[in-house]
Amino acid sequence: MSTDSLRQEMHLAANEDYHRILHRVGYGMMAGLAATLVLSLLELTKGMMPQLETIRFLENVAVATAHVTGLPVLPMAGWLWHFTIGILWWGGLFGFMLPLLPGSRTWLKGAIFGIIAGLLVLLMVMPLAGAGYFGMQLSWLDPLVSMVYHVIYGVVLGWVYGILARQSRRK
Repeated sequence: MSTDSLRQEMHLAANEDYHRILHRVGYGMMAGLAATLVLSLLELTKGMMPQLETIRFLENVAVATAHVTGLPVLPMAGWLWHFTIGILWWGGLFGFMLPLLPGSRTWLKGAIFGIIAGLLVLLMVMPLAGAGYFGMQLSWLDPLVSMVYHVIYGVVLGWVYGILARQSRRK
């Protein structure tokens, strides 16, 4: 095999891997939309408990970000953050990380991803927002609800991802 043909084979293999990753990230974002919509419905139903309102929390983060950056605060900023994080960040990251997650079923991989995402929020985002580690400065219920919501998000994310991947393989 000549050097040129070896280079060409390596280029084709790298290109194929790149396209596989793009497909996984795309499916992750589509599944992230579905999972974020499910969480949005849950958010709307828990409006009777204002201390648990994630959207209000995200609006506070958006206001703080706007003050630091000098950007204007957009109406519905909390919802914009909610969908951006759920679709682009968590959905895309799930698709990218899928082969690294343990488990044989995509819903199980999603649940594990949800636990990881929930712990990251509790250990990094909550303290940055002034709520302390695990959000304990808010209430004892906040970390519990946050973890449950992240696991629900992850299960829906993985389940929808699995459906999309199976549909794609049939074509």
